[in-house]
Amino acid sequence: MDLFEELERMAQNATAFTDAEPDGEDVERWVHLFKYDYLEAYALFKAQRSDVTREPISDEHWALVKDDREAAGFDREAYEHSLTLKDVLKSHSTVIHDKDGRRWTLFRLGGLLESREKVKEIAELDELPKVTQGEGQFDTLDFVWVDDEARGKIETWMQLQQVVEKGKVEKDS
Repeated sequence: MDLFEELERMAQNATAFTDAEPDGEDVERWVHLFKYDYLEAYALFKAQRSDVTREPISDEHWALVKDDREAAGFDREAYEHSLTLKDVLKSHSTVIHDKDGRRWTLFRLGGLLESREKVKEIAELDELPKVTQGEGQFDTLDFVWVDDEARGKIETWMQLQQVVEKGKVEKDS
């Protein structure tokens, strides 16, 4: 991509939605689809709209997936967000080493990782993962501890959510 094309894309992003406030229906869609609480859905929605560096999908891409995605409750913005779920997961995690030198990933509970029971199911753990609380900007947040094997399973599961949703829509039709 040349510099001119990159600047053109950023200009289009800047003029598209950056000043537009998300309406309640948009935020509720994200609450339903991604299992965010209302404030998190609002903040992520607003961040996506104001990110002039994001790479939006092409009109051709949207035309290919539109019918399936709309049948599953998505609009174009929600679909574009779904393509970044792995990035959201990564931004809500950190890697630490314990006193024995073992490596752990701490994932914030919320969104599609709604509970430690869900993490146990996704990561195929024998028992519920350890939970640690941390201070967020507005309240206390829960983080689960998982090893590298479980982290890999969670990341793979997150990437597969698009395929799973599409399969549900096709079965329901």
